[in-house]
Amino acid sequence: SQLSKSADGSYAYSLPSVVLLAEFAKLCLSFVFLTLEARSPLKALSLVIGNSLRPWLAFAVPSVLYSLNNNLDMLNNQHMDPATEQVLVQGKILTTGLVWWLVFNQQMGSRKWLSLLMLFVGTVLAGWPKAAVTGEAKTMYIDTIGIFLVLLYVWVSASAGVYNEWLYKGIGKDDSIHTCNIRLYVIGCGVNVSAHLFNDPSVEGLLGLTNGYNRYCWALVATYALMGLLLAQVMKFFDSIVKLFISGSSMYVSAFLSWAIFGYVPTLNFVAGMVLVTVAMVTYNFERIVQLKTSEKLQ
Repeated sequence: SQLSKSADGSYAYSLPSVVLLAEFAKLCLSFVFLTLEARSPLKALSLVIGNSLRPWLAFAVPSVLYSLNNNLDMLNNQHMDPATEQVLVQGKILTTGLVWWLVFNQQMGSRKWLSLLMLFVGTVLAGWPKAAVTGEAKTMYIDTIGIFLVLLYVWVSASAGVYNEWLYKGIGKDDSIHTCNIRLYVIGCGVNVSAHLFNDPSVEGLLGLTNGYNRYCWALVATYALMGLLLAQVMKFFDSIVKLFISGSSMYVSAFLSWAIFGYVPTLNFVAGMVLVTVAMVTYNFERIVQLKTSEKLQ
């Protein structure tokens, strides 16, 4: 996302168009997977259409929320560096835990509450407002608008994740995961094409879908398209601990690349915040880590 910007730091292309193309690519791939599963494209289409409008209406909510979040992800990069964003968005663990607790009345022990407190302190340290440039060196930064955007991002992410899991285990429990995904992606395409045409509701606006694109923008489309599908495979063939490791590692990889490519130097607050967030993530999932180690020993 950072590399796809223009020289003045703005985006020369439509942000919803990136999410639209990514959703369309995921839609095509998911339909191929469902066709292979059903052994017939007509049967796959029949499974997607279904006999009721209720599942489509239910999946419209997380689809809109995910579309909003993907657009926020790119917008965040206009108000902070990539490494700071990667640390701050881990706050979705805090908001997801709180949403689960509020909606499903799921009890959390003192260890989890302590980990959520550490996560909060870590994200505050990493996201403390600071200027983008200090003297000769560029430092990792975030502005006031960026703080608001991240807060919106983590709450939307938590709401979408909890609601979507409830759907998969409720209305969609008897459906193929590809059928559920196709519902999400079809509605996502509709939401993002509407957002793209909002500023230019004309044929020219639709034909200019990829105006301003560069090679990095196309790479961004591919990243968004593959990211969700790859994480689904990780959860299918591995477990949540592997996903946790990937999420935690992304902070360090992003910090290194931000320094190596853009020259952003980590501040002391950022390093302390990143360490606290890492410890909080491990502490919050400690039970799962112990269970994994125990099962490995038994095997």
